[in-house]
Amino acid sequence: MHSFEETRLLPCASRDLYDVVMDIEAYPQFLPWVAAARILRRSGDDLDAELVAEFAGMRHSFQTTDRFLAGKMIEIRLKQGPFRFLESYWSFDDLGPESCRVHFSIEFAFRNLMLDVVAAPVFTTACRQMVAAFERRALQGKGKHA
Repeated sequence: MHSFEETRLLPCASRDLYDVVMDIEAYPQFLPWVAAARILRRSGDDLDAELVAEFAGMRHSFQTTDRFLAGKMIEIRLKQGPFRFLESYWSFDDLGPESCRVHFSIEFAFRNLMLDVVAAPVFTTACRQMVAAFERRALQGKGKHA
């Protein structure tokens, strides 16, 4: 199993960052490894999404169920795809009107051993860059530069 975890203090309101993370269909615009993204179902405080990821020279589609508490947290769990296991968690805490603490964690393992060996390092690198990509997107929306 592979994992990554990061906590950062960011110069934006937690709601701004939360909104960027929840704007799933915009991911291809700012996450280089996401080729396509769409919401399949939305109901109350959860949704199903599908992402098409490009890593290690291959395209992989996977679906998740995302449970959320508006402005506070997002929990992502695998429904189907090339992973044997995938769970991710975001939490957002305001520290002031224009600052927040964000925590992101992810655990994953690919179903296929060869894919796990080839793609896991690339996917781990993408995860390491994810919080920074969401931060840049949130600050661009506020007219700031990261």
